[in-house]
Amino acid sequence: MGFFGKLFHEKLRCFRSNLFQPITKTRKPIAYFRRLSSNTRDASEEEELCSTFLRECARKSDSRWGRTVHAKLIKGFIPFSMYLQNFTLNMYVKGGKVDDGLRLFDEMPHRNVVSFSALIAGLVQWGFPGEALSIFNFMHRDGTVGMNEFTLVSALQACSLISCRSFCYQIYALIVRLGLECNVYLVNAFLTGLIRQGKFKEALEVFEKCNNKDTVSWNTMLAGHLQDPYLDLPGFWYRMICCEEVKPDNFTFASVLTGLAVIPDLKMGLQVHGQLLKSGYGSEKCVGNSLADMYIKNQRLVEGFKVFDEMMWRDVCSWTLIAAGCLQCGEPGRALEVIGEMREMGVKPNKFTLATALNACANLASMEEGKKVHGLKVKLGNEVDLCVDNALLDMYAKCGCMEGAWIIFRSMRTRSVVTWTTMIMACAQNGQARDAIEVFEEMRMEDVEPNNITFICVLYACSQGGFVEKGRYYFSSMSSDYGISPTEDHYVCMVNLLGRAGHIKDAEELILSMPFQAGVLAWQTLLGACQLHGDVETGKRAAEHAIDLDKKDPSTYVLLSNMLAVSNNWDKVGVLRELMETRDVQKTPGSSWI
Repeated sequence: MGFFGKLFHEKLRCFRSNLFQPITKTRKPIAYFRRLSSNTRDASEEEELCSTFLRECARKSDSRWGRTVHAKLIKGFIPFSMYLQNFTLNMYVKGGKVDDGLRLFDEMPHRNVVSFSALIAGLVQWGFPGEALSIFNFMHRDGTVGMNEFTLVSALQACSLISCRSFCYQIYALIVRLGLECNVYLVNAFLTGLIRQGKFKEALEVFEKCNNKDTVSWNTMLAGHLQDPYLDLPGFWYRMICCEEVKPDNFTFASVLTGLAVIPDLKMGLQVHGQLLKSGYGSEKCVGNSLADMYIKNQRLVEGFKVFDEMMWRDVCSWTLIAAGCLQCGEPGRALEVIGEMREMGVKPNKFTLATALNACANLASMEEGKKVHGLKVKLGNEVDLCVDNALLDMYAKCGCMEGAWIIFRSMRTRSVVTWTTMIMACAQNGQARDAIEVFEEMRMEDVEPNNITFICVLYACSQGGFVEKGRYYFSSMSSDYGISPTEDHYVCMVNLLGRAGHIKDAEELILSMPFQAGVLAWQTLLGACQLHGDVETGKRAAEHAIDLDKKDPSTYVLLSNMLAVSNNWDKVGVLRELMETRDVQKTPGSSWI
């Protein structure tokens, strides 16, 4: 046997003794060759050793040594049969060397189903689903090579990654024609394709007709329930655990807990937690993250922390999730503590961690902590995206530092509608109403489509600056220019704008002309304007409407009492306070950060 065969004989011995390690920079190939002993092997055994080595290179996605094998095969040390060509092709595509794989595929004088299947699977694996379908089409049109279930599974996976619904149905029709519709792997791939393209009902129909479902089938449909009909999730889960042929795995538990966090359903979540403890999958990191998220979304922060503390492995997602949970449960200070502890543990924050930290600083109006997070953002550099910049802009605005907010806003290369809306509200809340209007006009010139939140901020800015005509124009342009139907929030902003400017009658008429019943806030806003301008009669009518809608809201009573007190109508103030005691209306005590 030649030098090449001796090399692979030694490698095969290492494989069988489980001693093979990836070649590192310190273990160079030439030094490795010199250590081999000389033996004589026939061609068939050399081919076996070569295929074994190429298979191991593919498994480890390491094409460095595989290239050496390919070179030896080209030089003719061993006959380069179709058998070895397929192993070489598989080694290239599994290692991410798609161009080399395509080049070898083009040079092959003969190809079989393994050749096509390996190339299609590799193209799908490395993000080239369109090219994979092109190869599949060529194979189908050529007709000289029959396809098997592996080829069809890869083709269905390619369909699921692109918007090619009709092609997905065509492939499944081909599967039925070949008599492979009972193959569970093909059914699962078809279900995945339908669900990814939003055809959940069709997927459910295929699932119900399948007689040999496995755990992957159930998990696929469980993931489909997370995309749209969340309310069907509990029933589907109960069906699954009652099926004796299927055992839930870590993906099952992670999926159902994710869905229960969205619904949310704590009662069922506790039941799933009990099943999880029995199954033994509780130590899985993805399952632990989903379980903690389920408790947090159900406002059970203590239980969420308990799950977090019991996790054996915690990554940046785990830490960010629990920090976001603190923020969601109204504890921004604790969120910053969690992120600080994460950094002490040596876990590198990601963009979601930074966004969570900045939101916590914004809620606390803590400029000092916000600047620390800003410095951390600068260190991460290109790993940060637009959502972090938006959170940073919002933090400076809520801390009252408009200079910092303007610097961030002007330095942003790309701005989304969230960016523009945040800056408009920042100006409106910090005494720069005219600048808010200018930002909105600049936004329109940049052809950025405003949304309903943007218009709320713009109308609020108009009310803060007293720009009545501007406000009327923007309010009418919502539906005429952008097709946005005004909601109650928009009407409240207009009532506030008109009321603050002294147009009490116009404000009342606007409320009465609303296409839906006005809520408490609209009448309270009018009442506040009546107090400001001393319009007692209109104020009384507004208060009556507000009290009819909500007899327990103390704000209405306080506003009405203050208006009567200003007009020295103390008798009615006393009657109003007795009415509050009779109805057990409790005034919320005031508080200050100072």
